[in-house]
Amino acid sequence: MRMRFRWFVLIMGLLGLCSAVDAQTDVPPVIFTGPLSHPRYDDGGVYFGMRFLHAKTNRQLLSQQIAIRGINDGDGTLSGTGIPNTFVGSREEALNTAQLTGPGTYQPGWDLAIGYRFQSGVAVELGWRHLVQAKYHAAASVLPPSFDVGAKFQNTFLYAPVVNFPTEFAGNPTNIPGVTNAATFGIWNAASIMSIDLTQRYDVYQVSARIPIWQTDSYRSYGLFGPRIAWIWDRFDWRTVDADDTGSAGPDTTALYHNMVSNRMYGMHFGFGQDWFLGTTPIGALSFTMDLETGLYTNLVKANAGYRLADRSISFNRARRMSSFVPSVEARLGFKWYPWEGISVDVGYDVQAYFNTIASRRPVDFNVGIVDPEYDYGMFRWFYGLRFGVGFVF
Repeated sequence: MRMRFRWFVLIMGLLGLCSAVDAQTDVPPVIFTGPLSHPRYDDGGVYFGMRFLHAKTNRQLLSQQIAIRGINDGDGTLSGTGIPNTFVGSREEALNTAQLTGPGTYQPGWDLAIGYRFQSGVAVELGWRHLVQAKYHAAASVLPPSFDVGAKFQNTFLYAPVVNFPTEFAGNPTNIPGVTNAATFGIWNAASIMSIDLTQRYDVYQVSARIPIWQTDSYRSYGLFGPRIAWIWDRFDWRTVDADDTGSAGPDTTALYHNMVSNRMYGMHFGFGQDWFLGTTPIGALSFTMDLETGLYTNLVKANAGYRLADRSISFNRARRMSSFVPSVEARLGFKWYPWEGISVDVGYDVQAYFNTIASRRPVDFNVGIVDPEYDYGMFRWFYGLRFGVGFVF
């Protein structure tokens, strides 16, 4: 009898435990567990991502000589020969656009996105990618690298073959004591300082739709497409200062030249992506992602080049409008870490390339009256670098 009673108690205890388990499964889910949590993420919702970029791009400049050392003696008084346009100096190259094409710099930037994921798994987002402008600089002044200043200090001056300019660009009347203004006529003849700069900018504005293609417990693939505007902006600047024999100069004896090229590309991007789930760890889940895309754009190019005095009293400009069709390819590889519900951390590497853009590889036209520099088609632009970001699902 005692044995039967023990079995009865054991059976009743097991039944009670099962009843408790069934009761726990009937407990309704928690509605709110934190600011980034909701009951089912499969139902969709708003998400936001911000990535920090550290990227680098190429420069399209070729070698173009800008200035040499010496003076073009306009009336022959400086050389003592009496022969007009006699050059006095070493002709050593002082400034070249190739000096702006040395080791490049990485540009910081950001990639911001806000989107909405639908219950079907389709997601649509609006994104803005921006790189902080990069600027490259080179300059030449009175002391040449060889320290050869010349018997008459002629190599401390700079000369550029600028022609067809009006008298407003004559410069200081006395660059050298005892020498007439005709001998050193022009801001670019017997100049004291010249500098060149290249500035680059890059922006992308896009709408991107992500469409699920295939999904398992550890893998998913999806399609990507949407409209995009990509903007690549380059500007070349050249500044020349013509000081007098006391070293004084002003805005009226300083000449500025610019050549700006703006590639504004309007089109579509499309491709596919893949996501491999790598597993869970005590600090969160991990996955590897790879997105591959291509694009096709209509490139509407604005270009503007010209000369002006620093005091803005006179200027000569020419604007150009050009166009081309630009294909592109890009790849994004990275790892994602999910440390908490609704939060993801993204670390990866991006490569983007645009073909058939337009650039001014030899940016200076020395004829002030025409100002028509060369513009080259078929230019290849690439951007590559690291990204680090975080995403939130609300």
